[in-house]
Amino acid sequence: MPVEATATVEKPRTPPASERLGAYAQASAAAAEAMADKTERPANGANAGPALIHKLESLGVPEDISVRATNGDTYGAIVEAFTALPMADPAPDAPGETLIVVGESTHAMEVARFVAEAQRLDAEHILFAGRNAAAAGIDGKRRITGAHDARLWAKKLRKSDAPSVVAVEAALDEASWAAAIVEAVRPVAVWVVVDASRKTSDVAHHLQGLRRVDAICLRGTGSSGDPASPLSLRVPVALLDGRPSTPFQWAAMLCERLSLVGG
Repeated sequence: MPVEATATVEKPRTPPASERLGAYAQASAAAAEAMADKTERPANGANAGPALIHKLESLGVPEDISVRATNGDTYGAIVEAFTALPMADPAPDAPGETLIVVGESTHAMEVARFVAEAQRLDAEHILFAGRNAAAAGIDGKRRITGAHDARLWAKKLRKSDAPSVVAVEAALDEASWAAAIVEAVRPVAVWVVVDASRKTSDVAHHLQGLRRVDAICLRGTGSSGDPASPLSLRVPVALLDGRPSTPFQWAAMLCERLSLVGG
């Protein structure tokens, strides 16, 4: 991958989404089988144990995570279980580095603005690749119109004295458009906004079409019957309902859902 003349180190290639999803799924299946053989589930307990594991799996929590929820009260057991989740790398924050956020326009912009605010970036460091920059709340001067335009912008971004964020408008059937922008910009990281209420198989197909995914930003868990099902995609979660994804955030969300069904 070519780099600017001023660059001294090229970041390692991130494996394509198809490789990462498949490899992670195989590794996780093996880990879950081994864990099921070794883990002794408590015979009773008011809040943790087989009953909790079953309820978590009904909410979409993969078996290799749910099987760890055996110690302490419900909240504590979930926190302990979710420490096994892979952690997403922080958004790139060095000068000249770029984060791309792929999703439907308003959702991608929400994440882009969240990252920019967290890094105290000016609005000029947020760009939008899509049809309607005005609807996304972006000045037309900061709109990327296509792959060629993206390559021109990429040269400017790599010379910037601050990091940048590019929101790429793309529905589930527009992966090729987004992939072309990603290839042209060559960002440090690619985050994809995923709605928890969408079919996981459709989302997986979308991620494979993008060819590169470093993390997902999960939203809309309140509208999904199995809000944790996107974890089966085996891609790190950077944001959960607009907040940094942590075991505590997952436990709070899942405990609330369990309370609604008498968990």
